Amino acid sequence: MKRQLFIAAALTGTLALAGCDQADDSEQSAADTATQTEQTTGSEQASQDGEQQASKTLEGVLEFVATDTPLPDDARVTVSLLDVARADAPATTISETMVDVTGSDPVEFSLDYPTDQVDPGHAHALRAEIRDADGNLLWTSPQRHQVEVGPDAEQAPITVSLEPVESQGSIAGQALEDTENAVDQAGDAAADTADDAMDAAGDAADATQDAAGDAVDATQDAAADVAEATEDAADSAAEEVDEMTEDDAQSSQ
Repeated sequence: MKRQLFIAAALTGTLALAGCDQADDSEQSAADTATQTEQTTGSEQASQDGEQQASKTLEGVLEFVATDTPLPDDARVTVSLLDVARADAPATTISETMVDVTGSDPVEFSLDYPTDQVDPGHAHALRAEIRDADGNLLWTSPQRHQVEVGPDAEQAPITVSLEPVESQGSIAGQALEDTENAVDQAGDAAADTADDAMDAAGDAADATQDAAGDAVDATQDAAADVAEATEDAADSAAEEVDEMTEDDAQSSQ
C-alpha cells in the first residue's frame, strides 16, 4: 500500500513539473512572438518612411484657355516633370502621369516623382500636352511652369494652362505679321531719311557752287578795279613826267 502511494505521488509530481515546463515554454513563445511582431512593424514603418523620402508629389490644376477649339473626345492630358537646366539640350523627362479630362473645366492633377532622380540645383518645370491617336500634338502648355523639387522642397499647388496648338500658330503668325510691318515701316523711315539727306546734300552743293561763283565774280571785279586803278596811276605819272619835261625845256630856253 505504501509503495502504491509513493508511486502515485511520484507520478503527480512529474505531471506538475511537466505542466510548469509547458507553461514556461508558452510564455517564452508568446514573448518571442510579440518581439517578432514589434520588429516586423518597425521594419514596415521604416520601409514606409523610406518610400516617403524616396518620392514626392507635385499637385496642381490643369486649365484650358477659352477658345473656339473644343477638346478632343475622351481627351487625356500628359503631365510631365522635366529637367530643363540646359538651354542647349533637350529637356530630360523625370516623371509622367496621365489625367482624364471631360469638358473644358479645370481638373486637378498629382504627379509623383523619385527624389533621387532630380538635382535640386537644376531648373525643373511642368509641361502638359494632349495628343491624338497618331501622336500629333493638339494642345500644350506654352508657358514655362517652373517648380521646386527635391527631398526638402515645399512646392505649392501650381496651375498649368493649356492652349490649342492652332491658336499658338495664329498668335505666332500675328507676331510675325506685326514684325514684318514694323520692318517695312522702319525701311520706309530709313528711305525717307536717306532722301532728305540727299536733298540736303544737293542744297548744300548748290549753295557751295553759288558761293564759289560769287567769290569768282568778286575776285574778277576786284582784279578789274586794281587794273583800272593801276592804269589810271600810270597815266597820271606819264602826264606828270611830260609836264616836268616841258618845264625843263622852257627853262633851258
